[in-house]
Parts: sequence; C-alpha cells; structure tokens
Amino acid sequence: MHLMATPVSKLGSRFTLIFDPWAHQVLHSSLGRWLDFPTDLAIGIESNGICKALPFTKRFEHFEVVEQRLRMCGVTFIARSLQLGLGLNAEIISPFYPQDEWTSLAPVFFFRLTIFPVERLFWSSAERAQKHGRVFLLLRRDGLHIKPSFDRLKISYEVPMTIWRGERYRPKNGDVGRDVWRCEERILPLSPGAKLLEDGVEFEFDLSDASRSQFELLWCTYVDEPVLSIFGDPASFKYIWLFSDVDSVAHFASANRNEMLHKTALFERLFDEAFLSKSQADLVKFAFQNFLLNTWWVVREDGSDWFSVWEGSCHYHSTVDVEYNCALVYLSLWHELLEMLLNEWSCFEMHDEVGNYIAHDMGYGLEVSKQAYPHPMQVEENSNFILMLFCLWHWTANDELIERHRELCKRLTEYFERSDTTGNGFPNLGVANTIDDASPAVQYAREQTYLAVKTLCACHAASIMAEKLGDDEWASQCRSIVDRIKRTLDERAWLGDHYAVCLERTAEGLVDVWTGEELHGELRGWDAYSIYTANGLLYPLLCGEVPPVNLERVRADLVNSYLMALNEYGCTHTSADLSNVWVSQNLWRDFVASYLGVDLPDNSSRYFALQELMNTGMLTKGFIDTYFTNNLCFYPRGITSIGYLLSLCGLQIDRRKGLVKLKRCAPYPCRIPLLPLAIWREGIIPFVVYELKDGEIVGRIIGEQALVDLRVEWT
Repeated sequence: MHLMATPVSKLGSRFTLIFDPWAHQVLHSSLGRWLDFPTDLAIGIESNGICKALPFTKRFEHFEVVEQRLRMCGVTFIARSLQLGLGLNAEIISPFYPQDEWTSLAPVFFFRLTIFPVERLFWSSAERAQKHGRVFLLLRRDGLHIKPSFDRLKISYEVPMTIWRGERYRPKNGDVGRDVWRCEERILPLSPGAKLLEDGVEFEFDLSDASRSQFELLWCTYVDEPVLSIFGDPASFKYIWLFSDVDSVAHFASANRNEMLHKTALFERLFDEAFLSKSQADLVKFAFQNFLLNTWWVVREDGSDWFSVWEGSCHYHSTVDVEYNCALVYLSLWHELLEMLLNEWSCFEMHDEVGNYIAHDMGYGLEVSKQAYPHPMQVEENSNFILMLFCLWHWTANDELIERHRELCKRLTEYFERSDTTGNGFPNLGVANTIDDASPAVQYAREQTYLAVKTLCACHAASIMAEKLGDDEWASQCRSIVDRIKRTLDERAWLGDHYAVCLERTAEGLVDVWTGEELHGELRGWDAYSIYTANGLLYPLLCGEVPPVNLERVRADLVNSYLMALNEYGCTHTSADLSNVWVSQNLWRDFVASYLGVDLPDNSSRYFALQELMNTGMLTKGFIDTYFTNNLCFYPRGITSIGYLLSLCGLQIDRRKGLVKLKRCAPYPCRIPLLPLAIWREGIIPFVVYELKDGEIVGRIIGEQALVDLRVEWT
C-alpha cells in the first residue's frame, strides 16, 4: 500500500511512535498524546558514499520507492534504491499477546532491519547492487539527551504534564514548562557488531554473508512517576509493578525476545490467515494500533488496577457509548478488561429527576473522578451498560457478574420505566445520545426509534438476567417495557419501508442540549431513513438471544436505509442528515445486518479510503471515525472492525447452555479464528474453515479441543 501516517503503540503503557512520511518525521513520546514532539528518525543504508533513508528524516535523501504494510502488531516499510540496487526491509514490532501482561504491557518495540539486493526494479539490475555498507538508525530532537553507554544508548527527556488538542497548541521543542514527567529510554542492539554513535546505532552489512544482512535492536522506555489521578489518588503505569527501571525492561525484552516475538507472530498470523479482504484486514490492523494508543493501564497506591481508554482526541476516559462499540475487542481477546470497565462504571452512577443512570464518562485528560462531558446520555448509557454486561455473562457463564451488578441494573431499568411519560414505551426523557454531531431529530428528539429499540433490547436482556437471579418482579417489569415498545414500533414507527427516526414531528418544547435554547417548528428529518434503528440488537444476537422485534421489517429498514444514506465513505447518519459519516456505526450496522442474514456489500474499501485520505499530505489523524466536519481522530472506536471475524462466521456463544452457533455456509472460502474461544495460555486457537464441498462452501472446525464442554450447532 502507499504511505500514510501510521501509529505503533502498546497496551496501557502509552509508548507511541507515529510514523509520518509526509512530514518527514516521527512523533514520539513515552506518554503518547499522538501529536507529540516531532523527531527526526533516520533509518537507512549507506554504501559507496551514497545514503538512502526512509522518509522520516530531513537529513538524508530518501529511497526512491517505499511501500508500507500494516500489521496487527506494528508496521513494515519496504524501501528500494534504484541508485544503489539495494533494498531495506524495516519491521517495527510492538509485542502483544492476549491475556499476557508481560508481553503486552512491556513498553518496548523491536526493530528488525534487513538489507536485500534489488534484482528487478524497472531499469535496475543485480549487477548494480552494492555488496557492502552500513545500516543505521539515528534520531535527533531538541531536548532529547542521548548518551552511548557500554552496549546501549541512554536517552532521557522531559514531557509536560498536560495535553493539547492540536499541533498549534503543542509546546515548542525544549519549552516544556515546570511540571514534567522525566522519561528514560534505551536503544539496545541485539545483533553483534553494533557501533554506538552520539545520535544512534549502525551496523556493517555484507550481502555475501547471510548473518550480516539482518540486524535487530530494541527500543524501550520507563516513566517512574504517577501519570493519572484516580479519585484524587496518584496512579502509575502497571508496568512499574512488573519492572524496576528502564534497564530491567531492556533486560527482560532482550532475555525473552524469542518468546515475545513468537507469541506476537502467532497472534498476527491469526489475522493474516483469516482471508479477510485487503481493506477489511488493513482496517482492523490500523484500528488496533489506534485503540492501543488510547489505553491506560495503571495501578493505584493501594495496589489496585485501573484500566481506562481515552476517547481519542476528545480525551474523555472510557466513554460508555464509545466502549459499547470497542467492547468487541475485549470480548474477542481479553474479557477481563471489560469486567474491569463494568466495575469501574458502576462507581459512576448518577441521579436526576427521573432516576439513576450511568455517567457518560469517567473523567477527562489526566484525571478520573467525575463525568467531564457537558451533558449526560441517560437512556443511551443505561442501555449500553446492560447490553455489555449481558453479553459478557453469556460468553463467560459467570453468574457472579450479574449478581454483583443486580441492584444497579434494577435502578437502570427503572429509569427506562420512568423516562416514558406517555405510556407507549418509547423514552422521552433523558434521550440525548451518542450521535452528537447530528441534527436534533437524530441527536436528542423525544421518542427516538433508535433509543426505543436499544431500550427494548436492554430490557429483554435484563429480563433474562432477572429470571436467572430469581427476581420475578424485576423480570416482569422488563417484559412489560419490552411489550409496550414493541407495540408502538409496530403501530406507529413503521412507515411502510423503514422506521421513523422519531415519533415526534415538531420541535416545540425541545431544548438544544449544547446551547440550552428552545427549538421551534417542524423537526426536520423525523421520517428519514436511519442506519441506527437496529443498533441495539448486536449484543443479544452475539448470544443467540433474538429480541422480540419484527425481523422482516428490521431487515427491510437496514437495506433501504443503506441505499438512501450511502455516499463516498459510507452511510451518513440518516438520509436527511448528511452532516457526517461515522465509520464505527457503519461497521456496527454491517454486523447486525450479517447476523440477520442481510449481506450488504462490503464497504470496507470506503471506510479505509477515509483513513488514507486523512493520513496523507498535511493530515495526521490516525484512525478517524468521521469526515471533515467532526474531528474524532486518533479514535479507539475503529476496533469495532474486529467484528468482521465474528459476523463472517455468525459466531454466537452461550456458555450458560454450553452452546456455540456458527453459520453452516460462508460467502467464499475462508479460515476464521474463533478468538473468543481460544485458550491463549496454551496457544490453542480453534478455527472455522469454509471450503468448497459438493458445489457448496461449508464449514468445519479445527482445534476442537478448545471447545471444552461446548457443542457446536450449525445454522
């Protein structure tokens, strides 16, 4: 693929490099805030007096041809020089393996640099290739102190204890102010023959000797100070509890290099072998690194862990409606993180005149203490909490989960009851929602169909949990809400070929949640085609629990809304609300449709085209969920794309019943890793393999030993 700005990061540890070939720099920090201080990073080769480097430096000529390959755990650049007849393969590897804290949290990157002859590239020839020279990695930045020391480079610098929303607000290099973190880093050559320089490392290569054409080094960091405030208590990176200092990180990574890289390669191979389309695979890989760079995994002074996720450029901690989409990655790879988040959100219960609800977020920036967003989203977040809990319960069969949150969930469903003042089931109080750049009809109208369906799904889920807990009164209340919403959906919300955005046709009495101003006149777009109607269905469908809605109408709504709202990069919110495209919500809609047997066209090429557009030229946005009119950049929500691996095979899990459901047929031959069923500690990952048999593409399971006490049902 062609070059675009690309981040590489670590789970919970904030160590981040953003490779920006268009600005000829790398944005680098141990406290990654994405738009960090520009660093001149020269990775290249020199032979016969000629230097060529990757396009992350302004000090050297660049390779004439450079391509880029995204990885789940890093990025690879393949560069070729016509002048030298040489190429450089530069792999930047960020170790990760599910449920392995040492591998995934260790703040370290591995660099693997391989020199090769360019035998055929336009007019170049093998005879032109140089055989000897040097390969180097050099870095330079104001305020960066580098000192060669024995077998490694010691690097130190200071980072201001603040955040900034854009490059124009970033302090100038060296002007970091008084309140700073002190960052220690090491670059340690792993291959013999390294020469330490004042600003980097170099090796001599000899293409006639295979042992002298590939070289490895590691780059690690350490911040030995509190980095977050959790309810007023200082919290430090979790890796401080694993490593004593930066040299212990370097020692661990060096001593365990083979194991870390083996686990990382195994994890990456699962996605490479999945036979996703090129744009689907690139979307997942790009989104995963953008998700990682938003994560914080810290430990408070009492030794308790805290995990939260920044909402990209918004900097809110663990926004419930964003994590509602991101939770597919926890369910697939590390469900304990979702359990941690549910426990943390339960500490953010709020109250208004209607009842109790979950706060929109846990805080802002470097402080976790209270909701920082300007207004709550009561019905939205209550539904999201219940649906995530419900799915986690089904996928783990951990009854203690629902017992722990029983009383909270009862209060949340009571809010649904009281938010409906008309008796038709549709909430009309506390209805501001996550779609915060949309028109009033979509964003905060009374009696929204989107929130009504999500409330129906949440109450359906809550009724099943209540039945398990033997709480008949709570179960009856939930079923009553479901019945009222279903009746109104069927009788009033259906417009012949789609569902209305909301039942309200007038803006009279509505108040803009941002300005506090009253609205008047007709509510534009109340009857538009919306991509959000079925949004609440996915978690129940993942558990094999189909909510009691008219599925034929839902399918028709999905198809017709897709046709009416589609544009260059995906579907807009509605056919009448052309303000923006949210990639994550398009993905969510695609997955719901797939589970309901509606195979919409694969639009991943549209979604990834937006990522390419917003990370070339003068733009460096990381994963961007939105078009130009909203700046949701370096956003975690793109990891929703991991749902491709769930929806393609129709994976449904109900460990309570010991049941796994899979699609009997797939649209094309493929090999899908069943990530949520993997036994990661033993390296046992089951697959469903779809092959052509008797003229039909049918599935079979390999690695069935992972499906302990589970039976497979083909649908």
